[in-house]
Amino acid sequence: MTIGEALKQARLHRGLTQEQMANGIISESFYSKVERDVHQIDTNLLLNILISQHIDVGSFFSRISNQTSKKEPDFDLMNQISFAQNNRDLDKLDKIAREIKSRKEKPSFWLQFRLENAYAWVLHSGDQIDPQLRKKVKAIIVDENWNRTAYHYLSQAVIFLDIDDAYQLVNSAFRAYRKRPDTDTFTLQFVAMIAVNFLNCCYHKHANKEYAESAVQFLRELPIDGAIGINSVLGTYYEALFNNDHATADKVVDVLRKSGYVSLIEDTLE
Repeated sequence: MTIGEALKQARLHRGLTQEQMANGIISESFYSKVERDVHQIDTNLLLNILISQHIDVGSFFSRISNQTSKKEPDFDLMNQISFAQNNRDLDKLDKIAREIKSRKEKPSFWLQFRLENAYAWVLHSGDQIDPQLRKKVKAIIVDENWNRTAYHYLSQAVIFLDIDDAYQLVNSAFRAYRKRPDTDTFTLQFVAMIAVNFLNCCYHKHANKEYAESAVQFLRELPIDGAIGINSVLGTYYEALFNNDHATADKVVDVLRKSGYVSLIEDTLE
């Protein structure tokens, strides 16, 4: 399934016109051509459309992960990268990297970002990231107006940054949310993910305890919502780690293990 086909399917399922689906993010005319696979669409614009219509981003991309359209050749590769990252499979990432390097054309920024980002999360280090890519990623985040897309981008890119730079940007995002608190499911998930991913970075980079405390405090301020419940639990876990509260940490690990979610903190277990 192509991006256009997936968009059309999602739109018809919601009973929307093309104008309503585009939602002012792009013109109706341009959107129509995207649906018909005449035009490609920028990743940020696509995410904005999906989020504005409350379409689950993960589910959307899973529908097109097996598509073979030559217009969007990298989506299957993106899916492979995500799978390798989730399984901490460095051999697979190396194989993907070799495939990309063997191409005649230069990889797109987003493909390079996804690959480097996967390596960074698996290795818990951004030391191997190309300096120019790191500089561009930081520039994009700094220039972003804080919205759902920007929150989501930071939650993934925080590993790219030096821990002090990450602390400044994460707290900038927290301040923006506090000024304009939004309780829709996607925004809550993205800002909670920023806090949890930053806590993971703090743990692996041996950051100051105050850095972790700011993220835990932010998680506690978020409204109680089932969509981010697991993030609150993870916040409690990281707080226990930084406080050397082994009893609480062990209890959380036990709950996560029995619930089938221990993989979320497996990289912190000895």
